[in-house]
Amino acid sequence: MRPCAALALACWLLFALLAPARALEEAPPRTDVGTAAQAPLLASVARAAPVPHAQGRLFELRRPDAAAPGAAPSWLFGTIHSDDPRVLRLSPVVADALAGADTLVLEVAPDAAAMQTAAAAMRLGDNRRLADVLAPALYWRCIAALNARGLPEVAVQDLKPWAVMTLLSMPPARTGEFLDRHLYNLAVAAETPVLGLETTAEQLALFDALSPVDQRALLRATLATLDEQPRKLDELMDAYLAGDLGTLLALSEAEVPGLAPALQARFRHALIDARNARMLRRIQALPEAGGYFIAVGALHLPGAAGLLRGLEQAGYAVRPRQ
Repeated sequence: MRPCAALALACWLLFALLAPARALEEAPPRTDVGTAAQAPLLASVARAAPVPHAQGRLFELRRPDAAAPGAAPSWLFGTIHSDDPRVLRLSPVVADALAGADTLVLEVAPDAAAMQTAAAAMRLGDNRRLADVLAPALYWRCIAALNARGLPEVAVQDLKPWAVMTLLSMPPARTGEFLDRHLYNLAVAAETPVLGLETTAEQLALFDALSPVDQRALLRATLATLDEQPRKLDELMDAYLAGDLGTLLALSEAEVPGLAPALQARFRHALIDARNARMLRRIQALPEAGGYFIAVGALHLPGAAGLLRGLEQAGYAVRPRQ
């Protein structure tokens, strides 16, 4: 397993709100692609034990109390935090499902208030600076890496360590219209109501709950693998475009060299499994009328603890559509 793919995957897929909120100019995206030497990696992931709902990006949902013919279905769509044109080019079945929905449901509705809350949460506050909470050597490694992305020291000097880790883990933006934002803009243009399954404060609390020691450990792990980032992001993108949720899940569960297994387990549980349980409760609590287009990070869908299995266990009929 390529080092730190799990960390990048969690930051990339699950926290789409943070990039538009930071309002910082980034360097142009790199276009490195994987070589033939990477084929064994993806092949080995593909050979992993089968997991529930390992394939697909769009699923039709029918509530146990709305199974009668003619009842409006809802949809669950797996997203990725990317403004790649291949991602934004919605297939006809996805576009039709979104256009026919009565309500768009996102992890968090990325309105102005949410982005302002996120931007403020990334800052240390109390006149503290990043240099105050990191050892000099680690601080200057961060500044060099951020400078390489077009972010000067003055723009990042009061960020929290987890915010720096997030900035360095996500792909540079082309346009800033990431898939979640794209869906939101389409809904607003169509005057479709938009709901959030979580609040901005709930999402960001997961990062703030990390101890300073844990934040520094995650930051070091991110810095140690920056040279490999273009290739591992290509792997994630290839799996997403193929609807290969099983590979995404395997990448997220892989061991991260240099990171304590206990920390990795806590981090993944907080970012994925615990949030799955919360989002599952809130999907079930939506009004019974149906007609929802629910779009969440693709990593929330598969597996024994994923949303699709949870919805099935709650009595929903789940049918893959793409």
